Amino acid sequence: MMSAPHIIKKDAEGVLVLTYKHSKSWPVRCVIAKLHVTGDDFSAICRVRCGTEEEGRREVAIDTSHTGVTVFELKRIWSVSLIGLFSLPINAGCRAAVLILPQPVIPVNTVALQHGTHLKPIPGGGFSEEHDMREYRQGDPVRSIHWKVSAKFDSLFIREPLAPPPHSRLVHIIKWNAATERDLILGCLLWVSDYMLKWQMPFYIKFDDKEIIVEVRQEKDLIDFLYSVLDYEAPKKAAIDSLPSRFSWIFRIDAATAGKATDKNTEAGTGINSEKTPGFANGNRRLNSD
Repeated sequence: MMSAPHIIKKDAEGVLVLTYKHSKSWPVRCVIAKLHVTGDDFSAICRVRCGTEEEGRREVAIDTSHTGVTVFELKRIWSVSLIGLFSLPINAGCRAAVLILPQPVIPVNTVALQHGTHLKPIPGGGFSEEHDMREYRQGDPVRSIHWKVSAKFDSLFIREPLAPPPHSRLVHIIKWNAATERDLILGCLLWVSDYMLKWQMPFYIKFDDKEIIVEVRQEKDLIDFLYSVLDYEAPKKAAIDSLPSRFSWIFRIDAATAGKATDKNTEAGTGINSEKTPGFANGNRRLNSD
């Protein structure tokens, strides 16, 4: 079995956990696992060697120096005989994905961001935690009359329920061309999303080269969206049936909005941290048991 954290901050510590159990009495020397590691701009194959305990676990440090979704796939393992003469291949079929996020980045054009929502009366009345008081008008329902206030001012007043109007806000993400741009754009997206949700302003979000548009009302919606667009094998979000006919406010996030990024030759990592994992060799991508 294989497990990994759902979300890791960039440059933070994180480990991939391999848990193994011998279900047969066949004596083994070790177990070798072939691990495929893929990311936004890299791909690598590593071999992980596990010990001979009946039940155990192996921790592999994850390289968190790059952002995006890193996918670990364990497609096959080999059980090596006690004296090392032959090995038996076993299909595994395990998969784990990790979303590595940068620190939030304040966008350049913060002036374009909205500041809160304006409440409007609910047509036909109804219940709402927010309300306003106004004088009674012909046609208003009698049950909405606030009798204590009306008696105080010797005139009829009603309690008018208020609610935020349907929103038509869109955050549009432009695809990056380099790893440094990816860090800036994702960091800017995190900051804008946190800002909007703190002001209780839900919004729609769209990725440049993807057709899906997702509504974000809480942080989990944003995380699910990032997994959906960055992990190509993840379940895709269903399209929203009722979209606004037009968006009244569109906030565009690209490399120019988030900041300047000029280094387009940044080398991508392999998804496994060679410095934090003892026994890692860059030449043959092999992890030794000791």
